Amino acid sequence: MNYWLLTTEYPPFHGGGISTYCYHTACMLVAENITITTFVPDDSISDYYISNTPEGNRIIRFNTNRSNSAAWLGYAARLSYEFAALVQHIIKIEGKPDIIEAQDYMGIGWYLLQYKHLLYEEVRDIPVIITLHSPAFLYLEYNRVPTYRFPDFHTCEMEKEAIIMADYLMAPTQFILDAIQPYVDITTKNKIVVRNPYVAPQHKAVNTIERNKIVYYGKLSPQKGSFELLSYFKKMWDSGFTYPLHIIGGTDIVFHPEQLTMGQLVSKKYEKYLNNGKLLLHGKIKPESIEKELHSAHVIIVPSIVDNLPYVVIESMALGKVVLASVQGGQREMIEHGISGFLFDHTVEGDFEEKLQLVISLSDDKIAAIGKAAKEKVAEMYDPAVVKKQKMPLLNEIIQNKKISTTYPFLYQGQFTPVKVDGNLLSVVIPYYNMGKYIQECVQSIQASTYPDIEILIINDGSTEEDSLATLKQMEQMRGVKVFHKPNEGLAHTRNYGAGKANGSWLAFLDADDKVSPNYYEKALRVLKHYQNVFFVGSFVQYFEDTNRKWATFTPQPPYLLVHNPVNSSGLVYKKAAFLASGQNDRTVDYGLEDYESVVHLVSKGYNGIVLPEFLFQYRVRGDSMIRKITREKLLYSYKYIAEKHSSYYSTFATQINNLLNANGPGFLFDNPTFAVTVTTNAESNGWLYRKAKDFIKKNKTLKKIALRLKNK
Repeated sequence: MNYWLLTTEYPPFHGGGISTYCYHTACMLVAENITITTFVPDDSISDYYISNTPEGNRIIRFNTNRSNSAAWLGYAARLSYEFAALVQHIIKIEGKPDIIEAQDYMGIGWYLLQYKHLLYEEVRDIPVIITLHSPAFLYLEYNRVPTYRFPDFHTCEMEKEAIIMADYLMAPTQFILDAIQPYVDITTKNKIVVRNPYVAPQHKAVNTIERNKIVYYGKLSPQKGSFELLSYFKKMWDSGFTYPLHIIGGTDIVFHPEQLTMGQLVSKKYEKYLNNGKLLLHGKIKPESIEKELHSAHVIIVPSIVDNLPYVVIESMALGKVVLASVQGGQREMIEHGISGFLFDHTVEGDFEEKLQLVISLSDDKIAAIGKAAKEKVAEMYDPAVVKKQKMPLLNEIIQNKKISTTYPFLYQGQFTPVKVDGNLLSVVIPYYNMGKYIQECVQSIQASTYPDIEILIINDGSTEEDSLATLKQMEQMRGVKVFHKPNEGLAHTRNYGAGKANGSWLAFLDADDKVSPNYYEKALRVLKHYQNVFFVGSFVQYFEDTNRKWATFTPQPPYLLVHNPVNSSGLVYKKAAFLASGQNDRTVDYGLEDYESVVHLVSKGYNGIVLPEFLFQYRVRGDSMIRKITREKLLYSYKYIAEKHSSYYSTFATQINNLLNANGPGFLFDNPTFAVTVTTNAESNGWLYRKAKDFIKKNKTLKKIALRLKNK
């Protein structure tokens, strides 16, 4: 078996749960004589670099901007794009793997899964597993991060869509499967709980513990239950409890509502207890010192309010330590209360205090017995010899049963009326008004198409320029080209008129000054013909003439679709019947957004579309073009009209729309959800220099701490 693993973390450059999982999984697979390759980002190299680890895992490290995608994609989306690009590149060199696994966090498998479902040859028949670790859409909520603010909103949507698109979901706990269900419906997904493999290191024997030494080991964060833990101890200390709390781990996570780091917040709120020695913040300590600190602990507390599989529990139990953990997480699945550790419930008043007093009162013999049972529990659940017995047959089954569905896995799919499609003819409709300067180049790009069955319809919307009319006469003599003349009625009516004249079951629009790549229509039709629930297709856009900028477009899905147009809606390819039923352009919104309204209308009727993640459309940017002349007033009118026309559909997503607009400002002021948007509330925030300085400070830990301290003062 040839197994590829995609991850953001791998030792020795990374710590944390994902890194630990990947290391032990790689070792387990190598021991089974499986060829494993791990892809991991590393910006210290310029392209990509292949090496082998001592345990036999091949590592491919790569630069996260090796395709120069930073100019048109924000970091998380760019990371996913570069994973997909490199995977396809290696496949072209070496051939296909049998299976690919990717983490859920940051949606790194999002673009790879798009290429797979969009039937790209390199990856279309490779099973892709998503392993659930720590989805941002779940944890950011608990850490009170504004999840509708860009780019976090888009990152969360990437994670959800990757989960929906995956062939199989693996989870180390039932807890995480249950926790994500309210955010993304996985009731019909192939999913299973497979424990993470873990080999406990050889530890030095420790004969004694430091009685009443209470340790919290982990970063301070709301998700980890830090606020609840400190409130419990404050209440206990104020009531005469004398034992201190040792906190070991990072304190630099920002608590967004206060714009302070957790360390700053705790130092301010619990100053009294820091001064009297009841609260001891050790911060990050050297790895070689961690085992000593944990070994001497009487009890290790894990108070998470939401957690998939905190490795601190596994590591502490493997050390033979007594762990007191909350039931609000996957840790409850590895601890037998009173036998291999202890559990408390945040929702039960006084439960933590009661359980802590119980642990403190344990005799040395009882502590030793629980420590022994804890070690045995870790081996019973997580030893690779145990895990492989479940995982290996499952992997073989996934590989043998691979298939491509005829239903595209959209995150949001409304009910739709099926449309009938017959034949292969594609009708390309070109609205034309005084475009003699550009029309030949446009038509030539269509004629160069690799899709063989095309008719070209030029719809002359009452052109007045002599040169443009003369050029049309030349066009009328060309084979495969039909020219229709009509009075000037505007772009919306012209597109609709052309659709009515089209003979094909497939329909495309192309403005007379734009061009398409030779394989655009072939790739679009391949998807449209395969999926019963895909009704239009677009692609990434390459600008030319006045600029050579690139525009990464996105599959139009609510709620983002309802605040901004994410797709090049003037150059889509359709199932004609769907366009005629629900996509015809509305002349009332004829300021350049008539095609945007068309997309909203289609999706509202369940006629979903997708975007090919390639630059297959060339969009000419001219100073005198219609869209360049649109004013703020026209935009405001158009957005208002579209929302009111489709008010019933908008109301379905009213809360999400409201949150998006509050977090990022008016929809017509942004066009890429993968980049952060500066929402201006005062004159100072409008400045370019201010924004650049703010971005610089965010990336520097020291400056970030100083800025937050000054802001608080």
